[in-house]
Amino acid sequence: MHGEHGGEGGQGGRPGAAGPVPRETPRETGERLARAVAEAAVRVPGVAFLRPRLSDLIRGAAAVDRLRGKPAGDRAPAGVRARRDPDTARWQVEVQLTVRHGHRAVDVAREVRAAGERAVAGTPVEIAVTVAGIA
Repeated sequence: MHGEHGGEGGQGGRPGAAGPVPRETPRETGERLARAVAEAAVRVPGVAFLRPRLSDLIRGAAAVDRLRGKPAGDRAPAGVRARRDPDTARWQVEVQLTVRHGHRAVDVAREVRAAGERAVAGTPVEIAVTVAGIA
């Protein structure tokens, strides 16, 4: 007989209990937010592609991933950067993209911002979209 708290699963007497869930680091949270916003942005009609930052181009994604010891899928996507404002605790996500010819840049930027906000609903975030070109 297992007694009142001695069930299977070992922790806390609850079957299948896995223990505390590890919290994300700020870097992991930023990368997760950046990926979610990027995935939402590329689905918006009129977005040609996300524009990589200069640092992404200079160092190369593969080299950065090797240095960090991470697979490529774990890093923030090129063209999107997320950082936490230490004063307000809000996340600031910056998106740089190129718009397809024939689409109004202002409309695409607004829709990317709205899609990004929906993708990270529940997280205090400000999304700034910069149209860096037309293709």
